[in-house]
Amino acid sequence: MSKKLYMGQPTFEPRHWQNVAHKLWASKMQGIVEVVTGGGKTVFAELCMISFWQNYRDGRVNIIVPTIALLDQWYVSLREDLNIAADDIVCFLGGSHPKKPAKINLHVLNTARITARPISTRFDCFLIVDECHHAASPSNKHALDGFYKATLGLSATPKREYDQGLEQILIPCLGSVIFQYDYIQARKDGIIVPFDLINVSTELLPHERREYDKFSKTIARTIQMSNVKDSNRYREKLKQLLQKRAIIASSAANRIPVALRLLDNHRGQRAIIFHERIEAAAKIYQLLVERHYNAALYHSQMNPSVRQDNLRLYRRGIFDVLVTCRALDEGINLPETTVAIISSSTASTRQRIQRLGRVLRPAIGKEKAIIYTIYATTVEEERLIEEATHISEAASVQWKRSSFQLPSMNVC
Repeated sequence: MSKKLYMGQPTFEPRHWQNVAHKLWASKMQGIVEVVTGGGKTVFAELCMISFWQNYRDGRVNIIVPTIALLDQWYVSLREDLNIAADDIVCFLGGSHPKKPAKINLHVLNTARITARPISTRFDCFLIVDECHHAASPSNKHALDGFYKATLGLSATPKREYDQGLEQILIPCLGSVIFQYDYIQARKDGIIVPFDLINVSTELLPHERREYDKFSKTIARTIQMSNVKDSNRYREKLKQLLQKRAIIASSAANRIPVALRLLDNHRGQRAIIFHERIEAAAKIYQLLVERHYNAALYHSQMNPSVRQDNLRLYRRGIFDVLVTCRALDEGINLPETTVAIISSSTASTRQRIQRLGRVLRPAIGKEKAIIYTIYATTVEEERLIEEATHISEAASVQWKRSSFQLPSMNVC
């Protein structure tokens, strides 16, 4: 390959934040960059790759991603944004391993536990970990082992919510968080489109409310006991109780008809509906077809070829509505989408940020995005109120109450 190719000839013009963050990273050639979904993390990493090659002309790059979808996106960006030749990129995933490493080596995370380290022992090597929060688990941390001249972690949410993975695994391996770029900054810079957050309340049905309140009382007692005895047994029991209560809330029957009514206000627009439960997503899809929507379904249990075709046809505009679960939370760019309806979700801040990011990317003719969130409990409402205090500078936040309530006699 020519020296010029690896000495800094990107086909893109870096954004201001990318230049600022790049200077910070280049001073030590290590660190974690926290950037909102859609902000341009991949292009930023490519700037860092150019700097690495300026210091290590024959150096190799290990790029670790959590999913095949992200691996594919990296491959396309490397070819189009850096003009990297196909022969200089190899992919390590599942049972498909190339015979030898190349200039750039793309690894899916679970495969990288085995394939990444040997490359770092043979060459001057740069480790890039995209959506690096995934690598901070006890099993995945082995993917970060090796001998690296440079390291970079990328994530919209590197802080993990239920453990100390950032502090105990990511920072020792990749460096500290050196730069943060949030929704407010991205909106001011015009990197994401203007957006409205509309939070819509609905009600639990009587039998759902009884079950939810029963768990709430048990949770309160368990918290008291854990404070007194501070035992792992009580903490584990509390975690299980919270999960069971969350299932009741996310499965609330009223969420589905409310989501359908909201979508009726945007017929003909490109929309995504998220639900936590695959069964509920399938029900929403069925009802949309019955209402003559051009809708498609996308979840992890579908045949891969059907799932991929549905996504491709949605992006082309053959389908107007895509109904999904967690399979689209990370790694898929759908800038054509203007409406998102989060009919149910977990308590995860990470999931929330990733789902917002699915619809905030700019596209030709796209003036704004609308994100509806349906909630049915005070716990959900409190999270949304807290979010509103942080995001009000970037978005219009509205609160609405659904007048619709599913008759309890029609629900098993």
